[in-house]
Amino acid sequence: MDEGRQIELILVRPDPVAEGPDTLRCPACGTGVSYDDGICSACGQVFCPGCGSALEDEEAEACPECGLALSFACPSCDFPLAAGARLCPECGLLFTRRCPACQARILDAPEACPECGQALEFEHRTSATIFAAEAGLVLLRCPVCTANYASDMGACPDCGQRVCPQCYLLLEDGELDCPHCGFHAARPCPACGADVGLGLPECPACHQSLCPACGTAVAEDDTVCAHCGTELELVCPQCGANLSPEADHCPQCGLSFVAQCPTCGADWTPGEGHCAQCGQLLCPECGSAVEETDEACPVCGVELLLFCTSCGAEVSASAQVCPSCGEAFE
Repeated sequence: MDEGRQIELILVRPDPVAEGPDTLRCPACGTGVSYDDGICSACGQVFCPGCGSALEDEEAEACPECGLALSFACPSCDFPLAAGARLCPECGLLFTRRCPACQARILDAPEACPECGQALEFEHRTSATIFAAEAGLVLLRCPVCTANYASDMGACPDCGQRVCPQCYLLLEDGELDCPHCGFHAARPCPACGADVGLGLPECPACHQSLCPACGTAVAEDDTVCAHCGTELELVCPQCGANLSPEADHCPQCGLSFVAQCPTCGADWTPGEGHCAQCGQLLCPECGSAVEETDEACPVCGVELLLFCTSCGAEVSASAQVCPSCGEAFE
């Protein structure tokens, strides 16, 4: 190395906003920012949420480049808002920023998409309140049950209400991305890899039971997560009543937890591909009745494999003889 030359190490921080159709580079510092925000989180430069041009006059009522009105009144409470605001902080009204029909960007609060005319719906949403905060930790108070919990859990441990760990908006079970700040409030299922919303106790794709706190796979009768130590409650899927691990039916509504053959009603062990009593072929995943020609379960979609009963070799649904041992199929 040349003795006269020096190497300087610099820290390159990742953009606070990932690149996408709703983002741009700050016209002043080049940081990735969201159009809707209207201000760069890195340098404070104000820009037009419509065209992205830098705004020299922060008090301007309209963008000098594209003419967009830079503020509007909330249609619910008249609170003044920036043109790209996603949520009214006064009344909790959530605004649509992408047309559900044509995907055009939406600014302000029009009743219909200006591009295709699709009617737009707004809804009031609730946020959790900050109970206490210190470096690296924010405690929230659940507006549903008033329990206090850490924001990074993604859900209230008492009532299960999901929340965005970044902006604290309450989330619905099916929402994987926060509709307010865009935070991806999900993690991959350890069993099938599908995205599962933070705080959900079960994967909606493969129905694997999960710890709602850390997302680790757990057994249906586990009372404590082996990974994080969170206490797990067993509840009836029909009425929500608390259950003991050994319960074979719900004491409140009577729902049976014993798997049964849909054809004859005999007890069935999950994982078995047929009923031991009547011989009905069953999906080993969900227990639904299937046919020999089915390549996938018509109910849960799990892929079905056929095996020769003599040698155990895998065979196709159309095979008339086993390609391994020559056993003829009826």
